[in-house]
Amino acid sequence: MNTSRGPQWALLSIALAVVACQNGSPPASRAGAASIAATQPAPAADVVAHPDPLAALSSADPTLAANKRAVFDMWRSIVDAGHTEKADDLLTEGYVQHSPVLRTGRKAFKEIFSVVPRREIPELVEPPLVASIAEGNLVVMALLERIPARDGVDAYATTHFNLFRIEGGRLAEHWHSVQTPPGPDVPLPEDGGPQPVKGVSGDAQLALLESVDPRLAGNKRLVFDAWREIVDAGHAELADRYVDASFVEHDPNGASGLEGFKARFSSPRDAPVEPSIRAPVVAIVAEGDLVAVVTMREHPHPSRAGRTYTTTWFDMFRVVDGRLVEHWDAAAKTAAPAKPAG
Repeated sequence: MNTSRGPQWALLSIALAVVACQNGSPPASRAGAASIAATQPAPAADVVAHPDPLAALSSADPTLAANKRAVFDMWRSIVDAGHTEKADDLLTEGYVQHSPVLRTGRKAFKEIFSVVPRREIPELVEPPLVASIAEGNLVVMALLERIPARDGVDAYATTHFNLFRIEGGRLAEHWHSVQTPPGPDVPLPEDGGPQPVKGVSGDAQLALLESVDPRLAGNKRLVFDAWREIVDAGHAELADRYVDASFVEHDPNGASGLEGFKARFSSPRDAPVEPSIRAPVVAIVAEGDLVAVVTMREHPHPSRAGRTYTTTWFDMFRVVDGRLVEHWDAAAKTAAPAKPAG
């Protein structure tokens, strides 16, 4: 929900530096949720790693479990350990890349990650796994991202998200939460550069709410309606209908608790409630008690007059008994306003 994004994701720093040169349901936080007072906004809670990441890859549906495992294995073997030869088995040849700073295709993927020092493949991914959600042919992987201190901002934790589409057991398409704009020498989409992020608007979004599991369909609908009425239209007074008093916020700029949620959207607005989410929606993925909403953002291109580039934004909610009880996004922490002198 937060629209800011500053520091570049740490794990891709090596690969993105090379590109720049070439181109010129996690339970750990649940225990503290009940202690949040209903009437006073509490600070945002730290993002924590899943206590049993391998268990997070399980599913009653063997296909979903296999899809999660394919994403997990690609990450730990290639992104973490530099075994780029495994991309031939784990990625489709036409692998579609929607990162705003990376070229598309399996060949480009192998070249980018060839700079990762080759080492023994670890058992777990790094950064640590927060959650893995699979539905249909989509997998959302959330990772714990720790940002070091910088001028005016203390060190903090946020969440890095990846969305993959699986085709025939291999990764075929990728979106992630990096908001870094493309440099002047990053190729345009038609020249093999990042492919545009596309989402659906209006009534077409309703198809994304469907699920063979009525409980998952209900969770999706809850998030969808809360988004339309509160996030988009600014009707913070409706939060009592959707948000639990124990609500845990992991956005580093937000506040936990029902009152913290209300305060975030309490600015005066006179906006009508639309039948759909205003931003184009790429995907709504639900599994267990988690729902991830993936939306598209369009920005003026920083170095190509008249052109735009797109990024992907992620919000993940935990739903319990028809209430929103927890939220993660990929927000960067903003500096607190300077205090007046004197």
